[in-house]
Amino acid sequence: MTLIGRRADTARLGELLRDTRLVTVTGPGGVGKSALAAEAIGRLGRGRSAPEVLRVDMAPVREAAAVHRRLAEAARRLPESGWRAAVLLVDTCEHVAGAVVDGLEALLRQRTGLRVVVTSRVPLGGGAGAAAAGGAASSGGAASAGGGVRRRPGPRGATLRLEPLAPDDSVALLESLAPHDALADDAGREALHATCDLLEGLPLAARIAASQLARQRPDRLLERISRPAGCLDLAVEEPRWPARQRSLRASLRWTHRLLTPAEQLLWARCAVFPGTFRLPDAARVCADERLPAPALPAVFRALQRQGVLAVRERGGGRAIAGAAAGAADRPDRPVRMVRPVRAYGMEQLVRLGEEAAFQRRCLDWTMVPDEGSED
Repeated sequence: MTLIGRRADTARLGELLRDTRLVTVTGPGGVGKSALAAEAIGRLGRGRSAPEVLRVDMAPVREAAAVHRRLAEAARRLPESGWRAAVLLVDTCEHVAGAVVDGLEALLRQRTGLRVVVTSRVPLGGGAGAAAAGGAASSGGAASAGGGVRRRPGPRGATLRLEPLAPDDSVALLESLAPHDALADDAGREALHATCDLLEGLPLAARIAASQLARQRPDRLLERISRPAGCLDLAVEEPRWPARQRSLRASLRWTHRLLTPAEQLLWARCAVFPGTFRLPDAARVCADERLPAPALPAVFRALQRQGVLAVRERGGGRAIAGAAAGAADRPDRPVRMVRPVRAYGMEQLVRLGEEAAFQRRCLDWTMVPDEGSED
């Protein structure tokens, strides 16, 4: 099966696996990292030439000792070097990336023929030098097991950044998953196209939306997710899916828990921006004694690495989640929050009791002329 809209990404990951022993696939939650990794690994060979593939799921793990134990168990199941090629898929590592880095460093030294694919919402290197899909960069460093990101050395490899689907591919995916009667007329197809615009290219969101079409018309689904937090409340009742992937709210909660308190606070406060903004704008609106201006640039870049802040391509292109091609180190680049991320952040701001104060600060910001603004 070919993943819709992922032909180039699949080919690029295959190339990287032929050239290097460690590749990390990064990207925001719900973008399809695990599916892409499985697809690319499955194309590495057929029959006797196919490598032995083992998958290690790190989602349930919380302690470094448990990470190392899982990697050691996988190593015992791998074929001896020289007997058969082997690929290890280490899935969902963002919350224990530091321990994964340590474990893989030792494992790659011991197993000289082993290739490893890691999936993580953040680069193992903490984001420095991460490449957009179609490019690679060396990786080193990690997220701390307790949340937040700390830089540290690690095994060198390549990083492939996976981005949300292009608009046409997003529509094609939703149409491929929707019941036939949802596409029976032009009104239904138009509602599905509008739904894709609101879901902003996340394959997970498309799959959750498609699950709703079995019991409601496309126009009703569109009406529901048009409300600010409507897309967060869509859920799929599928016990085979990980709990963090049964709704966008659960997926974003998983990301939120990975962040430091300062990063969580900036996410909430940046939700007041209705469109694009830059680091200096965030400092003007969001900084105070709880979030001092000198500390804000590092927090801002961390949110880019996590995909909370999406880099907007110049020329009016679609938003690109995360720090593609070093954009996290350029404060002049405009960013925005995609709709579900902003809705979740606004809920946190309300919970903190800061909504009114920071809405006023944002309003004051809009009154100040900015010659560099694109909006």
